[in-house]
Amino acid sequence: MKTITAGSIALAGLVTLGTAATASAEELAIAIHVEPSHAMFKVGERLKERIEEQTNGAYSVTLLGTEVGGERDHLEGASYGEYAIALGGSMPMTLYAEEFAAADLPFVYGASEEARRVYEGETGELINEQLVSNGNMRLVGLSARNPRNLTSNFAVETPGDVEGVRMRVPEIAPWIQIWEEIGALPSPIAWPEVYTSLQTGVIEMQENPVDLIHAGKIFEVQSHINRTEHVYSFFHWLMNEDFYQRLSDDDREIILGAIEEATSWGDEMVANGQDSLYEQLQEQGMTVVEPDVAAFRSAAEPAIRRIAEGYHPVVRDYVLSLVEE
Repeated sequence: MKTITAGSIALAGLVTLGTAATASAEELAIAIHVEPSHAMFKVGERLKERIEEQTNGAYSVTLLGTEVGGERDHLEGASYGEYAIALGGSMPMTLYAEEFAAADLPFVYGASEEARRVYEGETGELINEQLVSNGNMRLVGLSARNPRNLTSNFAVETPGDVEGVRMRVPEIAPWIQIWEEIGALPSPIAWPEVYTSLQTGVIEMQENPVDLIHAGKIFEVQSHINRTEHVYSFFHWLMNEDFYQRLSDDDREIILGAIEEATSWGDEMVANGQDSLYEQLQEQGMTVVEPDVAAFRSAAEPAIRRIAEGYHPVVRDYVLSLVEE
């Protein structure tokens, strides 16, 4: 069995379907739903270079961004064959392989390596069966994200500090259930509205990776960053299944290899940049707090156990094994 790894899983690319032309280069478009300054767009740029170089110009790669829509638009485009590859956050798993969408469950994993195991071995094969069956796409690459942390205007050290506090979370049902179990009042608010919602007091805290906290200038409306590191998630690179099957063995090996190299490079860049971002947030006046994460995990455990029962048995057993440690 082939394991899905950060190498065999890769960056988003939107591609016009068809066999690579001999007389002229085939268009290969990579759809990435983040801004050009984002680390994932830089991974896309590296992927473009590698594919064009290693296919000796047989493919001409175009990077497409938010000008052609958001994350869901890109995923649907890749599913229908409009694009060859698309980048997704948590959405592709919840849309097309929900019973395996456990890698970003809050307060379960202690490191990216633990979360990545959800995609490996037999489980990885089952995930791709679901993605192909439900979305006509397969996972060809994973890119690690910085872990998610809470921001607030006071120190958050224990679960009691979030009791009854209004906090923003993405519209992901398990996340809402877990924060409710801990005692917070989670409110799904779109990311573009988070800054204003904090500024006006609609919410009192939010949670995000350190790069988005910095990019979104949350330091202007929140004074503390609390290192709960409660979610270790990934960006997913998905390839249209028809395109994948029509690739020659040589082209498939080259493109998957380019994805592996680009995502590995990106993982290193993201990991190395985290400390610098914390320093920059402190320079902007934020206080870094080290909470009692074990206490949060304990408070979240009842909800985690209920949610795990809805996963595929292989994933359920893995999640529960981590909770019981």
